[in-house]
Amino acid sequence: MKNIKKIFLSSILILSFFNSTACFAIEENVPNENQNKKHFLWFNKNKTQKPPKASKRKSKVEEIKLPKITSLGRRSQNLSVMTIDDCVDYALLHNPDLAISQNRIEASKAAIGEARSNYAPRLTGRVSYNHSGNSGTRIVNSHDNSIGFNVGISEMIWDFGRTAARINMAKYDTMSAQYDYDYEVLNVVYDVKINYYRVLSALANLDIYEQNVRIQTLNYERTKAMFDEGLKSKIDVVNAQVNLTDAKIQLVEGQNTLETAIVALKNSMYYQEDEDFIVKNTENFGFLKADYRKKVESFTTIKPQEGFKKTPDGLIMLTSGIEHKDIIQNFEFKPLVLSRQEAVDQALELRPDLKSNEMLAQVQEESLKAIKRSYAPEITGDLSWGYTKNESTYSSPLQIGASIGIGSVNPYGIHYQVKEGQNYLDIAYHNLNIAKSDIFWEVQTNYINMRQLERKIPLMNLKVKATLENFELADGRYSVGLNNYVELQDALTNYNNSQLNFVEAVFNYNVARETLLKSMGVK
Repeated sequence: MKNIKKIFLSSILILSFFNSTACFAIEENVPNENQNKKHFLWFNKNKTQKPPKASKRKSKVEEIKLPKITSLGRRSQNLSVMTIDDCVDYALLHNPDLAISQNRIEASKAAIGEARSNYAPRLTGRVSYNHSGNSGTRIVNSHDNSIGFNVGISEMIWDFGRTAARINMAKYDTMSAQYDYDYEVLNVVYDVKINYYRVLSALANLDIYEQNVRIQTLNYERTKAMFDEGLKSKIDVVNAQVNLTDAKIQLVEGQNTLETAIVALKNSMYYQEDEDFIVKNTENFGFLKADYRKKVESFTTIKPQEGFKKTPDGLIMLTSGIEHKDIIQNFEFKPLVLSRQEAVDQALELRPDLKSNEMLAQVQEESLKAIKRSYAPEITGDLSWGYTKNESTYSSPLQIGASIGIGSVNPYGIHYQVKEGQNYLDIAYHNLNIAKSDIFWEVQTNYINMRQLERKIPLMNLKVKATLENFELADGRYSVGLNNYVELQDALTNYNNSQLNFVEAVFNYNVARETLLKSMGVK
């Protein structure tokens, strides 16, 4: 009996070692008794007491770092320059949505290994103890105790393609996740670029507002001087002051728009640095001077140039104060050289979301194969060894064998699983066709919008020049008393509006261009 106990204990140790080497352990976070006491004591104390601090993160995911808050008017003069490509690269490195997509890819890759594990050997182990007794009136009373253990390996050799289909399903699903990641990259690039252009647009408009304040300041000073000489009425002075105030209000609103645009750009980049940066001109957005290294001045410091410039006839001219520093100077426009058919062909070839749909259709095809092969048998190989000991004898058999069988098969259920799988496959093909059709028409629509704005920009350029010339003529006529103040202000308003509309058209063109490139799958 003592030998049996020893064998029983040794077999348990062997199996425990066997399980520790063949299995993964799942550790549970069980709070200790002292920790529970602390929480109990805290809930019974004064309600104003602060709760215990939360424990630090144990995940490998880093906590996002938030930068310092800076104001537009208190920025350092030695700021780094970030081009549009620099901002895109920063966003691709720090955007957590891309990290989530990358984790989905890794999870899909793990699913491939999980499907392949069906070919891996299965380990089994068992410990047994049996006691049997026999007693009666006409037989000899007997008792028997036995103990034993058994270990074995079982491996699937071939299941006629079911596992292979499941492995292919996991592979195609991983490829779909990769294409989803690429499409997420497209969205990140697009959002950053649009917000970058929005900052450029706000800066260009700010230039126009500042120039308008200078013009209105000069106009007020000139009108006031002419009123002192008896050449203009008091109402012209009042109107000039009102227009100057409106121009300053516009400038304040423009500064607010710029601040909001910068915050939106940093948000799309997930900007985490304490140091600020300045933006730079792009190929088709080159309005401001010196790569936008201009300080945003307070409207209280904006003044006209020293002294009034006069014509040879001695007339003070408003337009001489701005020196024709309008936004169209040095502006270059380079249209995108691309035909509509080329755009559509590239989209059907490059769009990652379309490729993702193709992979999902492949997943459904492999799933249907796996379902249809459920009728096929499975060939397995087995190897086992055991030891059994009772009070008088022992045995230690070694068994090696192979088997083929179907297992538990429900033909009725498999029939409907096949029908279900076929319908899901048809849905996948329909989604693929819908995606192709949507991309085909989406690219053409975006292409037409971009081309329309390409034709519009040169015409608006001419309009800026024409309204500037009209403003110069109105300025000259007002100086000699040939027209009234309202006509002069209308000419100035038309000039400012034409500049603002031109900036908006250039912004819309760049947005339309990026929208087309995104619909084509071009990063």
